[in-house]
Amino acid sequence: MSIMKIKNLIYISSIFFLAVSCEEDFLETYPTASLSQEQVGEALAVNPAAAEGTLFGIYEQFYRLGSGGYGGQEDFGIKIQHLHTDLLSGDMAHTGKSYNRQTSISELTGTVDPGNAYANYMPWRFLYRVVNLSNLVIDGLGGADATGPLGTLETDIQKHTMGQALAARGFAYYYLANLFVDDISDTSQLVLPIYYTAEQVEQPKSSLADVWALTISDLKNAETLLDGFSRGSKVNFNQDIVRGLLAYTYGAMNDWANAETYAKLVVDAGYPIMTNDEVAYSGGAAQGGFNTVNNHPGIMWGVDITPSQELASLFTWWGFVDVYGYSYAAVGNRKAIDLDLYLQIRPDDARLNQFLFAAYGASWLVPNGKFYYNGIDPTLIGNPAGLFSGPQVNVDSDAHYMRVAEFYLLHAEAAFENGNEATAKASLKALADIRIADTSYIDALTGADLEAEIDFQTRLELFGEGKSYFLMKRQRKSITRGGNWLDFAGETFQHNDDRLTYEIPEEEILYNPNISDQN
Repeated sequence: MSIMKIKNLIYISSIFFLAVSCEEDFLETYPTASLSQEQVGEALAVNPAAAEGTLFGIYEQFYRLGSGGYGGQEDFGIKIQHLHTDLLSGDMAHTGKSYNRQTSISELTGTVDPGNAYANYMPWRFLYRVVNLSNLVIDGLGGADATGPLGTLETDIQKHTMGQALAARGFAYYYLANLFVDDISDTSQLVLPIYYTAEQVEQPKSSLADVWALTISDLKNAETLLDGFSRGSKVNFNQDIVRGLLAYTYGAMNDWANAETYAKLVVDAGYPIMTNDEVAYSGGAAQGGFNTVNNHPGIMWGVDITPSQELASLFTWWGFVDVYGYSYAAVGNRKAIDLDLYLQIRPDDARLNQFLFAAYGASWLVPNGKFYYNGIDPTLIGNPAGLFSGPQVNVDSDAHYMRVAEFYLLHAEAAFENGNEATAKASLKALADIRIADTSYIDALTGADLEAEIDFQTRLELFGEGKSYFLMKRQRKSITRGGNWLDFAGETFQHNDDRLTYEIPEEEILYNPNISDQN
């Protein structure tokens, strides 16, 4: 069925969170299999604390198994898309293919086949589920179309709930536009269906200009509504996360003035840049690994995974990237840094310690000093004996979505685009001075050389974090795969190459009568 034909379904776990905070007569009135916008509104009227339950259904999609409707071990929300986009960007080289995992992405076959559900249907379904669940909450609080009428919201709980739902919808459309549109510089093209409410049936494609307009409107309204909101968990959107998404969206639109403004707002929010020990293992205690989001104030947004969620390594991002884990990366399905990118790292750069198996050859440039599972014995880091040593079940390594270092780099990028080279250097060096012993070479960079350095530092700092693809898209740049790739080594791809974006899934074209062609 099409995405919108299941628009009123919501997961029982989400309803449980809603139900436990409501009065008994409310529970008897409504079934636990579905939830309408009227029920959301009435639930909030019965007990304002029900807002937490309505939002849980949205946040759960970011990490739950099966959120893309595909099933199988690789359907787990946003982090599988981070892995795919890292492969598509060319920065993460697929240097081992045991068990045939992610091969249709790295070989660029699934991305041109609308019938490939893994490559295309899974992200489409995941992101439109986020849209639909967000719309249920938005509708239940009175609705918000492209102009965002917000005056009817009276309480802080209502405002903060609406703000988070709008942020989630804006996030989803930002991703949809980048992942399903070949050339995001052409805003006049018809690209994606827009759903302003959960009640709308299958919609035709809207223009990319309209998609960007809704994304900006949602995020701007969320920014206003979340003013003063203090979240209880890093999984929630807050004003800083929303401003980060605005910076990224303006960057994708090449509205560099606004991108610079919003990136600076995030930088000025006070989150510290992660230390070298947090991002790269250099001996001693294991202080990093990106496996515990609450331990690192430099991580702004992510989810704290606990053993009670009963995750197995075989269906987590960790299982496909962490070579110490009890999963695919340890048995030959390796993801390494692109060789050409690696060879640009300066010898006094602490991030060399992210790649502790370099001596074993280019196919082993895996990020085993950057990503390692929670609780690892430090003596196993960088040690071949550590392969396959991680837990098989009850994985409690967290998923991080955003950190403040991104916005120092994005601010440098936007400042450069705006002709402010001194400002660009200052933001770039705020990060580089931590990572590199001698950054005096940056002072002499100008023009294309400075631009190239910002690009390189962004790709290196954020390697393996699902960010390089969006850099490629907003810079309208080409990428070249390095010599350690098993496929297309040395081949150059343009940002708008059809193989680097997803197809509208076959199911949507079959069941949505208003869509009959690809982007």
